[in-house]
Amino acid sequence: MFFLDAFLKGLHKQYDDDSIDRLNYYWTPMLLIIFALTLSAKQYVGQPIQCWIPAQFTGAWEQYSENYCFVQNTYFINPDKYIPDSELDREAAEIGYYQWVPFILGLQAILFYLPSLFWRLMNFNSGVALKKLLFGAKNADKVNEKARQESAKSTAAHIFEAVTLQKRFSKYSHGSFTHNGSYLAYLYIFTKVLYLVQIIAQFVILNNFLSTTYTFWGVGILNDILRGREWEESGHFPRVTMCDFEVRVLGNKHRHTVQCVLMINMFNEKVYVFIWFWLVLVGFLTALNLVNWVRKLLFRNVRKQHILSYLRVSGNVGGEEDTSGLRVLDKFLDQKLQSDGVFITHLIDNNSGSVFTHDVINDLWRRFLEEQQNTIPHKEFKESI
Repeated sequence: MFFLDAFLKGLHKQYDDDSIDRLNYYWTPMLLIIFALTLSAKQYVGQPIQCWIPAQFTGAWEQYSENYCFVQNTYFINPDKYIPDSELDREAAEIGYYQWVPFILGLQAILFYLPSLFWRLMNFNSGVALKKLLFGAKNADKVNEKARQESAKSTAAHIFEAVTLQKRFSKYSHGSFTHNGSYLAYLYIFTKVLYLVQIIAQFVILNNFLSTTYTFWGVGILNDILRGREWEESGHFPRVTMCDFEVRVLGNKHRHTVQCVLMINMFNEKVYVFIWFWLVLVGFLTALNLVNWVRKLLFRNVRKQHILSYLRVSGNVGGEEDTSGLRVLDKFLDQKLQSDGVFITHLIDNNSGSVFTHDVINDLWRRFLEEQQNTIPHKEFKESI
């Protein structure tokens, strides 16, 4: 399981996203990998299966039968029923998931990481060095006020130049999607959708891998546990199974049927019940988070209120009676920041706090006013507002 250990060591929190993203690509894979390593240690270092064998079997034969049964699958027959004579009926009752649990958990961890990888590969095309910009903003709260303000000015300068270049590129790139002022916003929302889709895929994987008869598998298993409906009746994660194997003695085949104890299934049951409800929690939070980001990025009034709230704190824009200030704000929002600029300020708010975000937005506003005054004669600028 070396690749799982390497994957775990390679997991790091990033700061070009929010806490729900980190729940998906960092905390959940870490949890799954820890479970995978724990269960693989139990399987390949401990003794995951023990079989009741005929008295004439030697120690070597016992070891062979247990290894064979663990590798080749066992089958579950209700203790109150007879073992069927038909090999097809026995094969239909096989349970073959327990050997693969660590690998499937590792696969699930990788699936959780993929949307994050997609986000980082694709946001680079925007021309905004998001990771570097937000890493600097993240560390801004660790310095004094003067250094924080300098960091805010540097961050605002990068954002201002980036959104300005995006607008210029859009004029000469024939409607390129990466420079339309909404690329990052739409890409981030699509990444959120990917997180949600892969969580749904996780439920499908669990149901098919464990071959359960329950649609809502975790609820069904937990209900069985609470009602005292044991594995002997339900057949889910059975502790005692049967195994058939053949050995050649003097050229003749001898078929043996032995009863085995799958101690590993006791752990598998608890792990998968926890994982199922964890997926429900992560899926619920991700869905709410997606709706919230759609509201913040796709609705202009919400974007405007976000920027306006910071500008009003410092008195740069007044109330509803300040019609000239609100007109300039509309121009600032629609012609300069657009969706991507507002989105970046949200990320800064999530990772660095409101104080630093306030400094950045107000510096962006100052730069915009200076640009307008340098571009348009002062009188015309006054008349335009």
